[in-house]
Amino acid sequence: MRSLPALIVTLAAILAGFVGLNLTSGVWLSGVRADFTERGLYQLSPGTRDVLARLDEPVRLTFHYSRGAAAGYPAVRAYGERVRELLRAIASASGGSVLLTEIDPAPFSEAEDAAIAAGLEPLPGEGGAQLFFGLSGVNAVDDRGVIAVFDPVEEARLEYDIVRLIAGLERARRPRLAVLTGLALEPGAIGASPNPVIDQLASAYELVWVDPDFDALPDADALFLAHPGELSPAQLYRIDQFALTRGRILAAIDPLAHYALKPGADGLPPLRARRASDLGPLLAAWGAGFEPREVVMDRAHGLPVQVIEDGRARTRAYPLWFTAPPSRLSADSPALAALTRGVNFGSPGALTAIEGALTRFEPLITTSQDGARVDADIAAGSPPPETLLTDYAPDADAPITLAARLTGALISAFADGPPPEAGGLDLGAHIERSNGAAEILLFADVDWLDPAFYTRAERGGVQIVADNVALALNLADALAGDRALIGLRSRAASERRMTRVDALRTAAEARYLALQSELEARLSEAEADLAALNATGAGSALTGASAQDAAEAQALRADIVEVREHLRDIERGFRADIDALEGRLHLWTIWAPAGLVLFLGALASLARAAWRARRRRALQEPT
Repeated sequence: MRSLPALIVTLAAILAGFVGLNLTSGVWLSGVRADFTERGLYQLSPGTRDVLARLDEPVRLTFHYSRGAAAGYPAVRAYGERVRELLRAIASASGGSVLLTEIDPAPFSEAEDAAIAAGLEPLPGEGGAQLFFGLSGVNAVDDRGVIAVFDPVEEARLEYDIVRLIAGLERARRPRLAVLTGLALEPGAIGASPNPVIDQLASAYELVWVDPDFDALPDADALFLAHPGELSPAQLYRIDQFALTRGRILAAIDPLAHYALKPGADGLPPLRARRASDLGPLLAAWGAGFEPREVVMDRAHGLPVQVIEDGRARTRAYPLWFTAPPSRLSADSPALAALTRGVNFGSPGALTAIEGALTRFEPLITTSQDGARVDADIAAGSPPPETLLTDYAPDADAPITLAARLTGALISAFADGPPPEAGGLDLGAHIERSNGAAEILLFADVDWLDPAFYTRAERGGVQIVADNVALALNLADALAGDRALIGLRSRAASERRMTRVDALRTAAEARYLALQSELEARLSEAEADLAALNATGAGSALTGASAQDAAEAQALRADIVEVREHLRDIERGFRADIDALEGRLHLWTIWAPAGLVLFLGALASLARAAWRARRRRALQEPT
């Protein structure tokens, strides 16, 4: 009986120690996190720490989060904890430079009024309540910034969005980016549709849209050329002089721009749409070669497309539209090294280095060793995958460069000064050579800007499935923005690509394609012969045909049945390896762990039972 009070005191002491340890660790260890994920999903990036380290004055962040309204939405509630955790880690790592406050905007309260005044966008909740889930910030001179709403679909961009807000409050002014394009990208333009690349650039930079008929370029930190229209010699000269004076250009040209020809709401391509684009004499002066009549394809990384075969929809890898995986991105470029999901292209062109150029040609993105070239006119006809793969021949110069970085001194493409066509313009003093090192980022594709190539419609919204947007923002930061932000945008979400399944699908296509083509040719020939016999009435003995003709028709029918069965076997074989892999995944990820737990539990129970039995025998033995 005396042991009972001691037991109660011991249990109370353990409980008090447990509660005290949790309270103490919540205060002392609030900024400490252990991240065991493969890609470091929950670690602060070096760029984040760089931005926080240079803060000279405090930045006040207010996390507006309607906890009560979010309680009925598990996905929002879980993402709210993720956002709160990251904000606390940033505030802790800032050493007091970031002051974080969390507010629960109750209905009809001053906090709700403050959230609306800050620019947050309330989400509709249950019973007509408004759900606030965003972030506002203010610096020492009362400059303000806001993230109107945190979208769980954009989880991969969470750290970047928060740090960009902080960096924007620390920065004296927004960089200016001049945009010259022949695409319907400008918001409000005829035929324009939402584009995540433009939306994100507009939120980080002051975009200055250049009229296609320009006779002068605006004062800007960098120039973005996205599939420009036909340029006059005077306009090319303006771009040439901008490159020599400012030296910061991002250019995307294309031998086959699907994006430019995409129909608008009226069912027609935009006015002045061009299938191909180039920059005339500027490329050679910058040190890059480009052939506008050739398109690049890559069968090793083709994107899946739906094709109709025998009246049924099937998924096939399309060599003209393909992914450049992280292994084909330059690890030496900070703008690409952090990308983890690859970049998707659509019928791109090829770039080559010009021997003897003053600039350094550095490939940024390349194809695999299976990269090949095809005539642009053939590619424009959208040939089926089988046609492209049947005569596929990898290029002798593979891997082929799709994007390159040109750095160093530049010389003018107009050695004799301004072109005669610009005689009536005030062009200023002609510059023959750049004073400092220029940096030109050149892409032989513009379809990588098309949302159709890097987004996927899913229930609840649109999901970004490739790093095209992250790449565009990284490149803009490399030229005109905050380089500390490079690498923050491609933080991988929880979704993981089934890379082994993709590899098996590609291998299966290559293995079965030749046999499938042979059988389809045999089937077509047999069906044509049978149709010819039927047309003459020789396909059936009932029509008075000879026994030989009737037997031939019967043989053709049997052959057709046999070939069709073979084709079905091929289709089943196409799925066999993938189904086997799926079965192994289920075994090792679902059944094996559960079986191991049960086995270890049973083993522990047997060991405990054996120990208790041994102890009982020991107690029963006479001393």
